[in-house]
Amino acid sequence: MTATTVQITGFRGLSGAGLSLSRGERVLFDGLTFELAAGELLLLTGANGSGKSSLLRALLGLAPLRKGGFFVRTDATSVAATTGLPADGARMRALALYQGHAGAVKGELTAIENLQLMCALDGPTADTDRFNAPSDREQARADSAALLAQALTTVGLARQRHIEARRLSQGQRQRLQLARFAYALTRVDRPLWLMDEPSAALDEAGTQLLQALLSQHLARGGSAIAATHLPISVSQGRSRRLELSQRSPHATDASQPAESAS
Repeated sequence: MTATTVQITGFRGLSGAGLSLSRGERVLFDGLTFELAAGELLLLTGANGSGKSSLLRALLGLAPLRKGGFFVRTDATSVAATTGLPADGARMRALALYQGHAGAVKGELTAIENLQLMCALDGPTADTDRFNAPSDREQARADSAALLAQALTTVGLARQRHIEARRLSQGQRQRLQLARFAYALTRVDRPLWLMDEPSAALDEAGTQLLQALLSQHLARGGSAIAATHLPISVSQGRSRRLELSQRSPHATDASQPAESAS
């Protein structure tokens, strides 16, 4: 891995308490509670339609909860007796880096143009307008461009940098999505990664890349939640699994937690 990581401080994790979510008239899960500490990966597993993607969207305020809420823990709220501060969708969107299942790659843009657009939408790494000298502003832009190019190199797309995304294979498009997370390792403002089927279309080398990025993020004090049907392991930090199928009101034993650690 070539990405230069920046240590995350202050973030201690998040929790969900008494969560209930429905799609139309169907309740996906009810009474769901989970804890996620800094340095942990939570794998959301379950059958199609069990609510994995919906839970990620609910975290961002994009899918309304029937009941329950999310809480963020920081240095100021990490004492044992404190659950954390309530987090609405706006606060979660400011903390999280989200990759949806459908992706957001624009076919008419090149790989580097796609990455520039995605990272610009995530927010600037610095307020370049605060620099007085034009040379300082130019240097800030040059530094950002170098980090973007480095991220493409990290995910194995250096040679495809100026190729239109529509000419990339599906696996290469997925790697392009991962470049956004490689770039995020140089930032401290997105401690929570939310990933929907991040290993889809990846070959073995691509899966190892995904796992390496996650491991680096956990090692620097970040957390991640991934909805997945495929196994994902990390070499650093802790990995836990939350089986959502068993949290449906229609499951045979929905009263028992379905969270396991590894």
